[in-house]
Amino acid sequence: MIIFVKDMRKLFLAVLSGLLLAFSWPEIGVFPILFFAFVPLLVLEDELQNSNENKKGRTIFCLSFLAFFIFNAITTYWVYHATVFGAIAAFIVNAILMATAFYLFHKIKRNTKKNLGYLAFIVVWISFEYLHLNWELSWPWLTLGNGFANATYLVQWYEFTGILGGSLLVLLMNILLFKLSKKKTLKATLLPLSLLILSLLFSYNLIPDIKHEEQLTVLIVQPNIDPYTDKFNVGYKKQLDDFIALAKTELSQETELLVGPETALLEEIWENRIDATYSVRAFRELQKEFPNLNILVGASTYKMFSHSEQKTATAREIRNENIFFDAYNSAVFIPDSSKVLVYHKTKLVPGVEKMPYPNVFDKLAALAVDLGGVSGSLGSENKGHQFVMEDKIITPLICYESIYGDLKKGKTNLIAIITNDGWWKNTAGYRQHFAYARLRAIEQRKTIIRSANTGISGVIDTKGEIVQITKWNEKDCLSSIVSLNNEETFYYKFGDYIGRLSVFVAALLLIVAFVKGRLKK
Repeated sequence: MIIFVKDMRKLFLAVLSGLLLAFSWPEIGVFPILFFAFVPLLVLEDELQNSNENKKGRTIFCLSFLAFFIFNAITTYWVYHATVFGAIAAFIVNAILMATAFYLFHKIKRNTKKNLGYLAFIVVWISFEYLHLNWELSWPWLTLGNGFANATYLVQWYEFTGILGGSLLVLLMNILLFKLSKKKTLKATLLPLSLLILSLLFSYNLIPDIKHEEQLTVLIVQPNIDPYTDKFNVGYKKQLDDFIALAKTELSQETELLVGPETALLEEIWENRIDATYSVRAFRELQKEFPNLNILVGASTYKMFSHSEQKTATAREIRNENIFFDAYNSAVFIPDSSKVLVYHKTKLVPGVEKMPYPNVFDKLAALAVDLGGVSGSLGSENKGHQFVMEDKIITPLICYESIYGDLKKGKTNLIAIITNDGWWKNTAGYRQHFAYARLRAIEQRKTIIRSANTGISGVIDTKGEIVQITKWNEKDCLSSIVSLNNEETFYYKFGDYIGRLSVFVAALLLIVAFVKGRLKK
């Protein structure tokens, strides 16, 4: 009976941490819960380490896996609308990775001093998040720093740290509150309170006074086409005609940039003869009516390889005819007075737009849903990452790319996000996606314009504040005069340096823990 009660306590602590993490997340709960969401797991780990139980590491891994599975399932449940298999796989894989990070923290703490152990908790977790930003199975949706997406007033310092700085704050607060739960002294109380106050004060003092060198008149179109019933069933000509008709309700001679969502053009656009496509010709006709108009819109594009051209790893063959092509999720830019440019999405969704580690996972490709209108792994090679209007530089981000802060795409004056988001239906998914864009604005100190097929579209300023916004599941247009600037933030220059530093320190601690563990044996 005593053992049963003890096991129930462990289970309760694990479930509690999972629920606290879940209900701290944007559009699910409230962010302050993040500051103590790990505390039950830290209590569980501490009690297990000080107990006489066997196989402590296995117990910690299993119980933390349960906590993190709950966290993943509640916060990203909406993935199942597109793919049940993909949702379950994402929950399990992400929970395993999180549990592994927590397990490694336990092993380091067990073989070294406690203070080194809690340092390990921070650097190992951030190393996991950094890995999740940069490997083939990348899924950084639940990076802890994203938890402040709707509390931008607290994290204006992301222009220096990026979202991994937010993760660092969360982990520090959890350790301090865990220590407070054990010591309950005035000193222990003041430390987390001081950290929060410093964060707020630093944030308020960083609200930028940016010099806006230029302005741009933009029109953002939200066509609101259901991706499950209409998008790939209604003819591409009708969809394009409807898009142009909707845009014309708000277009003026002063409009300089028209923005449409991801895969707004359903025509098979071959880049080798892009000027001859119906879509480009229709937009060229529109530009005759509005001579200052530049157009940025999403499309599925294809590129044919010549016989002498080197094939990419994602090249596909046409009916065993020795003719190869690549398929892309693209942003098409049609300037008012020069040739059409195409940007290919580089951050592809694992299992949806690309099959990671194809030698291992290609057999599972049939279970993956296609969210972009093309099956199989898409191409991602680019000649350029930006579009230029005279001296104005626009950086396009396509859907999933907008949850990555370290752009690695060069200088920019404006960020344009084009996305679909209708796949998730009316859930927290599309609202979280919009909220994350607010963090990109702070990191780069750039205005963001966002066009989403079914919503939410909007304009976000350099402080991460929402200037204009549409409603979900409505046809709409937003006309706005947005500010441009040439600011280069510390984060823009140095990227995810917190992640790189954490990997280095974590590796050192793992070596120390391994050596000390061997010496003890």
